[in-house]
Amino acid sequence: MTRLLISSLVLSFTFWAAAYGHHGKKYLVTSSYDLPHRGSLYALFASDVRNIDGNKSYEFEPGILYGIHDWWEIEFHVHHGIENGEFHTEAVALETRFGLLGAFSEPEDHHTEDNSPFGVSLLLEYEKGLDDHPDNYEGRLIGGTEVGSYSVAGNLIWQHIFDDERSHETRYALGLKRTVSSVLGVGIEVDGNFSSPTYARITPGVYVSVEELDIKLGTSIGVSPNSEHTTLRFA
Repeated sequence: MTRLLISSLVLSFTFWAAAYGHHGKKYLVTSSYDLPHRGSLYALFASDVRNIDGNKSYEFEPGILYGIHDWWEIEFHVHHGIENGEFHTEAVALETRFGLLGAFSEPEDHHTEDNSPFGVSLLLEYEKGLDDHPDNYEGRLIGGTEVGSYSVAGNLIWQHIFDDERSHETRYALGLKRTVSSVLGVGIEVDGNFSSPTYARITPGVYVSVEELDIKLGTSIGVSPNSEHTTLRFA
């Protein structure tokens, strides 16, 4: 199992070396509005570590993203988990995103401070649950802008889970990032659930871009007893 984790990380870093740009992945929790250019292919990787009552669980999500057009992308990813020392595949997912309004295609120079685009995009995702995990639909309306060294994004999220209760929820996510230098950014994200106002998390993060490699690291912290446990995030 350790070898599998190491192999996945090495493979992800290898693919990352061929990728450049944020392509909707500027943040850890919040989706950003920008899309890749047509014909661009990216490999993605994200992982979460949770500690619940002393029991650690791990989730990691490798994926591939392709820019079909400057206003249309498609992504395929797989959800894996490790709990109580056992590895399992939880779901496979197909995701697509459309640019709806404004300058939603990512700038050629991601570190030029006088770039001030604005964009709105729509994300749709279908997740096929495996084993005992239910299917899941999700939609996100994404808006954002960049002014100088600051990036701002907001998400309105609707999710429907095909479990026994056919549950659904409406959530939000907000992200603010400041580019400190050509390789370093810092920011904070907030996400929560409209149906449970006491549920909310904050995620301070560090964002690093070195040539063609983007790395994000942060910790999601619940701000109320009803929030989820603390989660370490890496992407």
